[in-house]
Amino acid sequence: MNTPEPVHSGIISEQLASYRKRSLPGLVATSALSALIAFGVFYSSLIATSQPITAEQYSKVNDAIELLEAKGFEREVFLLRNTAQFRRSDNWFNSAMLNADSYAATNFPFQIITLYPDFYSKTTDDVERAMVLLHEAKHLESKDENAAYAFVWQNRERLGWTQLSHGTTPTYVTISEQTRENAPELFNCPDKVWNDCTETLAVRR
Repeated sequence: MNTPEPVHSGIISEQLASYRKRSLPGLVATSALSALIAFGVFYSSLIATSQPITAEQYSKVNDAIELLEAKGFEREVFLLRNTAQFRRSDNWFNSAMLNADSYAATNFPFQIITLYPDFYSKTTDDVERAMVLLHEAKHLESKDENAAYAFVWQNRERLGWTQLSHGTTPTYVTISEQTRENAPELFNCPDKVWNDCTETLAVRR
């Protein structure tokens, strides 16, 4: 003989199920809000512990971005103009976790680009500064070092930063070496000059 389930037990079960249904959207909203607050606090700490670029420095940055725009790098220009915060000194995270790059460093997804002194002094012109910003723009897209170095190297002719125009500058020499280290797949073409697969010149046999 079956024993009927107590009425109060069924009511409790229904209330519990109803509570769970109602609480799920609330839990999602609470988690999202907590994540947003944590993001905001972390971002604010990065900004508070670093210094903004000066007006003179901003002028050079803007000139480089305008050059990128003229060369057709529309997506990268949009990110640099509309999402990036430019700083001239390391924030606490960079100081604790990173070895300062000689030109720049990007904190993704906080879209903070720190520009070091070499960005202004070691580069020879707007083209080389645009090259650096093009690299950092790829990090704004969440790309890693391999992808950033490869993209710049593959697009250097379009940018106007080539062996012919800048091959003897300290920046070109440095970035060339770093690209070979970070994107070795671009340098495995023995039929091209310097084994560089992006070169248009072929090796003379």
